[in-house]
Amino acid sequence: MKFNDAAKTLDGIPHISRHSARVLYDFIRAEQPRDCLELGFAHGASSGYMAAALAANGAGHLTSVDLEASLDFHTTIEQTLDSLGLASRVSVHRERNSYNWFLKKQIEAQTADDRCTPCYDFVFIDGSKNWTIDGLAFFLADKLLRPGGWILFDDYSWRYADAIERGKAHSDGVTARELSADQIDEPNVAAIFALLVMQHPDYANFTVQDDSWAWAQKSEGRAGLVRQRKSRLRSRLAVWRNRRA
Repeated sequence: MKFNDAAKTLDGIPHISRHSARVLYDFIRAEQPRDCLELGFAHGASSGYMAAALAANGAGHLTSVDLEASLDFHTTIEQTLDSLGLASRVSVHRERNSYNWFLKKQIEAQTADDRCTPCYDFVFIDGSKNWTIDGLAFFLADKLLRPGGWILFDDYSWRYADAIERGKAHSDGVTARELSADQIDEPNVAAIFALLVMQHPDYANFTVQDDSWAWAQKSEGRAGLVRQRKSRLRSRLAVWRNRRA
């Protein structure tokens, strides 16, 4: 499905901008991941763009995971995907309180002889924005991400302090005022990316896009043997930014 055709349906569904949606769609089209994992789907707008790109590629599948509370949304992911005619491209899973339990079950399913076999080419973490939840999600997702695959974090600069100022005391199952003052004030995803992802010996090609998204690629070699090469994605992001400037 072409981007503009998908956008006609998805433009009114939160929570992804047209600019970010285009970057995500173009990434899927260019890199052609076979198996994608989305942690946090809300109403399914980003899921729809990824499914549209996979359909345009003619291959690939998306697994999307969120909380059971998403069943009560005015527009559910199922309704979004049905409106696009792309429900077959996506497997939807819901957990009671965290997608980390889904990741635990996936690791179990992929484990044989005490070794977990990776099964995803792209992981998009777009959920809690919390150090404890998404910090663990990164390490769990890493076990499931194939060498050469990409991981993307949304909400790089998001802060609980900003949410509180807008009158939102609860976010993705977390009560902000129960956190320490410094955690409320600091962008949790930025801390995860700087202290966990960028320091991980198996990751390179780090890119922070629009102070909102953070990308990293898993090495195709063994731990610590990160291949030093120019990131194709970084080049494409620069082209996309210039195209839209």
